[in-house]
Amino acid sequence: MKKTIYSLMLVAVAATAFMACNKEANNPVPENTIVKKTVRLSAFVKEDDESKATFTTTDDKTFVAKWEVGDRMSVDCYMEGSSDHVYPLADWDGSAFVFQYEAPFNETPGVCHYSGHYPADLISCPFDKYRTQKGNEYNSRYDLMIGSVTYENALLGENPNGGDVVIPMERLTSIVYFHLTSDLDEPIATATLTVEGGDIAANYVNFRDGICELDMLRSNSIVISFPKGQAPSARDFQLWYNILPVEATSLTLTVTTDTKIATLRNTKGKSYVAGKVNKIVKNGLNWTDNPDAPEALTVAQFLEKQPGSTYYKLSGTVENKNDAEGSFYLNDGTGSVFIGSVIEKEDPDFAYCVVYDGDEVTLTGPRDELNGEAMIRWAYHVSHVYYPHLIVEPSVLEFDADAVWMSKQVNFWATHFDSVLISTLESSAGKDSRFYVSGNNIFPMVPNTDEAPYSEIFTYTVSDGKNTLQKQFEVRQKGLGQSSGIDVSFNGYNEEIDF
Repeated sequence: MKKTIYSLMLVAVAATAFMACNKEANNPVPENTIVKKTVRLSAFVKEDDESKATFTTTDDKTFVAKWEVGDRMSVDCYMEGSSDHVYPLADWDGSAFVFQYEAPFNETPGVCHYSGHYPADLISCPFDKYRTQKGNEYNSRYDLMIGSVTYENALLGENPNGGDVVIPMERLTSIVYFHLTSDLDEPIATATLTVEGGDIAANYVNFRDGICELDMLRSNSIVISFPKGQAPSARDFQLWYNILPVEATSLTLTVTTDTKIATLRNTKGKSYVAGKVNKIVKNGLNWTDNPDAPEALTVAQFLEKQPGSTYYKLSGTVENKNDAEGSFYLNDGTGSVFIGSVIEKEDPDFAYCVVYDGDEVTLTGPRDELNGEAMIRWAYHVSHVYYPHLIVEPSVLEFDADAVWMSKQVNFWATHFDSVLISTLESSAGKDSRFYVSGNNIFPMVPNTDEAPYSEIFTYTVSDGKNTLQKQFEVRQKGLGQSSGIDVSFNGYNEEIDF
């Protein structure tokens, strides 16, 4: 599991042995020599006397945090007067974040700027209301940290004295921690934190130019659910919430099992400040029967029921989703049932819940029927465990026959991967196509010189070592013109790709 930091250093180390050797008079260095520079870096979160930046605890008093191998942060570093920015994705190796880049051998000191953000899996990071937690473990996917520093008269990757580069990171979230115990021995199903007075979640956050931007779609509640077989017991459980800073007039926690419900509410009002840990510890949590708890059935049992108005609860995996209609099939291993759509029960506007193939969802609804097929026409959302997704839109990109160069954009999103994303982009035309990286966009340049209309299929792949997903899109010419081509740009992940 990725965990965040309390105190780390940003260390930059050049390949000094190689450079010193080549500076000897009897071994002159050719002009414009390029060397690989290894930079070791990390960052620290500013200390706060009121809360030690969090993430594991054994006594509800001391919170310990650390980076783990596989954690990744994004860095932007450059020297004033140069248009060459270095945009590394730096990986934690057990003692520091590490990346390499090619630097001129004869670098001269200047004004160097550094900025970084975590997490760095994506330019756009999910910060939505539906989240998962494995047992009692903290989920660092929702950490948001950002920082910057400037050094004068320094080489890139060093401070002015030739030593460590330190980026002070600022935590952008407030953390709400619950440790609750009771006599009930049932697995926790969902835990919903709701505040009045402001929003605590946003669909996405975007890191751009050292600034964290929030998506317009926001929520004043966060729902935690648990992967299959990893829910903690109601006897003793911990909940971790990363929330946007908010002036809350009240805070409510609602926890459910399959049969019971418990509620904690604070109406005193409180400021939830970025970088603070807010802990709530309570023994002897009071549970009552959940009046809204419908009977939990397998899909096979549900299919045996007659159409009616009685609600049942089903859990399973999303399959064969119809993107245009939002419908899908729910499969739990005992059978499959058609779901027309999933909506928010508490939302007065009946907002639709977005699901994708591979997601694990729990929902409720009455058995219905259409043309002899069993279904739930309108299902209410209960909980959601996302499967990693790769979305590429559009799937077909056409350009006019007489276009000289037409710039069109293919958007892709890769979300809910556990850690490091490994990206590849492959073309059906192989190495004949030319690719380059600029900022956060990947551009395949595909001029058409043939007699036939141009057509090419691109395959985009992402992987975190456990899940690998691929999506294809096609670029095609509608006819032949005098000189044609297309510049396809990708929004999202930034990594050089060799073909």
